[in-house]
Amino acid sequence: LMNAKDPRLSRWHPESQSTQEPIIQFEIGAMQNLVYLVVDWTQKKAAWVDPQKDLKEPLEFLNSNNLELESILLTHTHHDHVAGVADLQRLKPALPVLLHAQDAFRLKGVQGQRHLSDQEIFGVGSLQIKAWNMPGHSAGALTFEVLPHQLFCGALLTGDTLFIRDCGRTDLPTGSTAQMWESLQRYRQFPGEYRIFPGHHYRSEWWSTLQQELQESPPFQCRDLTALEALP
Repeated sequence: LMNAKDPRLSRWHPESQSTQEPIIQFEIGAMQNLVYLVVDWTQKKAAWVDPQKDLKEPLEFLNSNNLELESILLTHTHHDHVAGVADLQRLKPALPVLLHAQDAFRLKGVQGQRHLSDQEIFGVGSLQIKAWNMPGHSAGALTFEVLPHQLFCGALLTGDTLFIRDCGRTDLPTGSTAQMWESLQRYRQFPGEYRIFPGHHYRSEWWSTLQQELQESPPFQCRDLTALEALP
């Protein structure tokens, strides 16, 4: 991983990156949104996950590394995760927006929408991405699985469904604690070494692993829906 905000990771330079490190992370905005570029360094292609209103840093990163942006990926369509979509499409009018149909109602007027079905696989350059519908925070919430590639072990871009040692709130429109429970159980199927990249920087860490979350996250310790509902 390269994090554009973390000086401890300044040793990571795009010129020395290989295809096992395809995820670039930015913290943007007052709500501590984590915005991502998924990059295929071999073909110099990229996708932008959950663009915030401030586009400056990711755009600079794309331009300085001669990366071609080929799509926008949305984990869900709450405002803080889509605030930059319109401005980004004004800069690149033909840019497709990939999301789940059940979250499309918040994106009225946005052109180029492509609605992904559960477990649909698509590409970013030569990288393979699998979309998983993980409702609970929002009915159309998607988790993007970046499939293992060469030395890269695989990752989950979880949006606001799964945070580091927490899960997303379920009291917003189309949210559901019962669906969140089912989604949490579904995460258990993925390899423990998968990295977890959430939609907000609410903990000191920038990312975690699924194994660590299964061991330490209170939502994963719940034995049933009633216990999940009782969490603060």
